[in-house]
Amino acid sequence: MRIAIEKQTAARVALGAIALAALVLFLYKVPWREVPGVLLRADPGILWAALAVNLVSLIAKGFAWYFLLRSSAPCRWRAVQEANFLGSAMNSLSVALLGETARVQDLSAREGLPVGAVAASVVRTRAIEALALACFMLLAPAILSLPPILHGLQISGGALVLFLVVAAWSGKRVRLPAPVHKVLASITETGSPRLFALALSFAFLNWVTQWATYHLVLSALGSPVSLSASFTALIVVNLSGLIQVSPGNIGITQAAMILALVPFGVAPHEALAAGLALQAIQIPPVIVVTLLALGGRERSTASPTRS
Repeated sequence: MRIAIEKQTAARVALGAIALAALVLFLYKVPWREVPGVLLRADPGILWAALAVNLVSLIAKGFAWYFLLRSSAPCRWRAVQEANFLGSAMNSLSVALLGETARVQDLSAREGLPVGAVAASVVRTRAIEALALACFMLLAPAILSLPPILHGLQISGGALVLFLVVAAWSGKRVRLPAPVHKVLASITETGSPRLFALALSFAFLNWVTQWATYHLVLSALGSPVSLSASFTALIVVNLSGLIQVSPGNIGITQAAMILALVPFGVAPHEALAAGLALQAIQIPPVIVVTLLALGGRERSTASPTRS
């Protein structure tokens, strides 16, 4: 067993090293000298709007988690939001997804909830987010002009996820591998249909506001982008984040932005600048909000002792 774990670790390290080398080589080809000029001409007002919308997306994600928790582990919505921001901040500072562990431990300790119930709710939240993304991907191509390949992948992928979820929800006997059926069945363990609908609505709002954040950042830099371009960037960047090889996926995000936007006529250095601006309004503000929340928690805890 130990040998197997060591082999897996070595394989992950080797894969990460190869990916990092390829990333450095890819970004080396981009004309970095032109990036500062793109960033300096950015519209501060639009960037502030993007920052605010990005925070709304995180709050929406927190409420989706809150409604999924209500059926199995009732807790305060504010505690859920603080744990959600803490998890997001931790994910932006680490390579491994330590944020998921941090959010589970923080909420469990603060609200006195079973760790297993909180961890299971996080899994269900990710499943609901996947379902919301599937709906999002099915609806978006109807109003957007996308490349044929991407258009087909989005419709087929979204339809497949929706079919599997409906099969699990309806309880029909569909021959699926046991692990797949177990994951899909976890989506339906959300309590009442009302709580499920609320969680799904907020998960969908999370994706819509993320899309708005991407579009606002690109608009702030003066890039002549369409809604189709910002939507494609959203999908490609999120797919690139499935495997993290750097803290907050810094570097990977910029490379993904270039790959997504160049087909839409955006220059590589402009796409790179957009990736940098995007993470500038995503990572530091979330860390600041998290520190403020934790500081307020410490002050409220210390007040009774002083009195």
